[in-house]
Amino acid sequence: MRRSGVRAGKGFTLIELLVVIAIISVLASMLFPVFSRARSKARQAACTSNMRQLAMAFLMYAEDYSELLPLWSLVGGDPVGGDPPPGTEPYTWDTQIQPYVRNIQIVLCPENPHGRDKRSYAEPRYISGVSVGAPPAPDRTVVLMEKGASPPGAWADAAGENFHQSKGFGKGPPYFHYDGKNFAFLDGHVKWYRKDAGPFTWVYRTGGEPGDCWYPGEAPSGDWPPPE
Repeated sequence: MRRSGVRAGKGFTLIELLVVIAIISVLASMLFPVFSRARSKARQAACTSNMRQLAMAFLMYAEDYSELLPLWSLVGGDPVGGDPPPGTEPYTWDTQIQPYVRNIQIVLCPENPHGRDKRSYAEPRYISGVSVGAPPAPDRTVVLMEKGASPPGAWADAAGENFHQSKGFGKGPPYFHYDGKNFAFLDGHVKWYRKDAGPFTWVYRTGGEPGDCWYPGEAPSGDWPPPE
């Protein structure tokens, strides 16, 4: 019988396979942070778009309601305090502006560290129910800040007292995007700031703390920023 001229193919050795796996692992470890950062950037961009639409909704609301911005809550929503009476619906700012946005998903930030189903924005008390023309510096007056660990329509976290808040009254992390936050301003623009810059540095009222946005009015009795 004649021998076959076909030779069996040579496979990879164990060492060669281990080298290939190691190279793939190194490449993956280099690329995954890039992909993660790109995803976070895309989510931050979506949040920026949400806040811009919400800021426009605030202005449209003011056009229909005697130039007054929405109260952070129509029930128990005194700008400087007030709990809702037992058994009452709070009717918070996000509920009030629904006719102008028609999509509850717009109040959710995909990077909210407290949950992607939580309302992610709070209305600073210092602009709650005030005339849209009252603050002296619209481009520096915040109408929405990133804060919230409660569902849309909830009384909790509907208002903000200090830009360092992430939820409740406590100040500090976690911040929403890259150790900072997005802010929507009264003139309609949205901007991201690190935790040690932007609105976080404002101290205008006598006895106030960095980031205060509690009392309406100009310094030294209120927290509105003056024109630059």
